[in-house]
Amino acid sequence: MPTHLPTHLPNRPRAKAIHPDDARGHDHRPRRNRPRHPVETIDWLALWALSLAFSAVVLAALAFFGGHDASGAAVILFGAASIIGLVLRFTKAPDDSR
Repeated sequence: MPTHLPTHLPNRPRAKAIHPDDARGHDHRPRRNRPRHPVETIDWLALWALSLAFSAVVLAALAFFGGHDASGAAVILFGAASIIGLVLRFTKAPDDSR
């Protein structure tokens, strides 16, 4: 029984390299920044913070109105706010230069 499957590699490289001395005939203008995809413009950390805050509000409402526990609701809201604050404090800001 074979222990591995045969690997078929291409006979030639897929990319062509240009020697730096041969690149003189090419255009040396700097590249323009490519247009950003709409998904790249989404602030995922802000969406995470909003979803965590919304979940905490729902859980606190359940604790307050369903269980008549005001201190439990306050702890839920304080805990969620603390987690969001710590994550936003220690996370590097996104680079807007892209």
